[in-house]
Amino acid sequence: MYAAPGVLIGAPISSGGNVKLKQSRVVGHSAFDRERLLALSGLLSKSSREFEFLLQGKSMGPLLPDGSRIRVRLAADDQFTVGQVLTYVAKDRMVAHRLVRSVKSGSNRYLITRGDTTVCCDLPVLATSVLGPVIGCCATGSWQPVGPPPERWFGFRWLALLISSLVGGILRVSPAAAVWTAKRIIRIHRAIERVIGFLKRRATLGSRAGAAL
Repeated sequence: MYAAPGVLIGAPISSGGNVKLKQSRVVGHSAFDRERLLALSGLLSKSSREFEFLLQGKSMGPLLPDGSRIRVRLAADDQFTVGQVLTYVAKDRMVAHRLVRSVKSGSNRYLITRGDTTVCCDLPVLATSVLGPVIGCCATGSWQPVGPPPERWFGFRWLALLISSLVGGILRVSPAAAVWTAKRIIRIHRAIERVIGFLKRRATLGSRAGAAL
């Protein structure tokens, strides 16, 4: 968010039959589990098309709160549209983030996602890594549809668009360079956040000391 992205915990539960950034993700999947999960999704697509995960992380904000359950519907990799919240495999975990850009590079199609609470986009992923869109969320005992992202101030929207456009433009030429660029932007953003946090703490301590005098 690059705050904590929403994460899914544990193995997938069929409803009918790492760059370690703070994202909403699926927790506890090894590299072996990833291959098995992708194979399982292929089998499920022939019978039951939905399954559920427990979400962990704050990168999607109140739309998909930490600790809620989400329902994922399996879909072909050519059926995703910008604005959908997608669940995809990323190294040893699964991530649930909103699709902001789709890019064709060579013979492959890549997707760029972003958590609703962060200005930085994620590393580009192959469309074939996506299991499907999140179609529902259960945080208070009843299932609700996934809504649009919350309104953000103009500066946030402009910077988010600029970053995803930059990564997407590079992605058309070189996927490796796009991943490198996205990583550097995320690291710079995190460094700036740490500095701002430090300055805020110093200012708070200074004001308390002044009040004590």
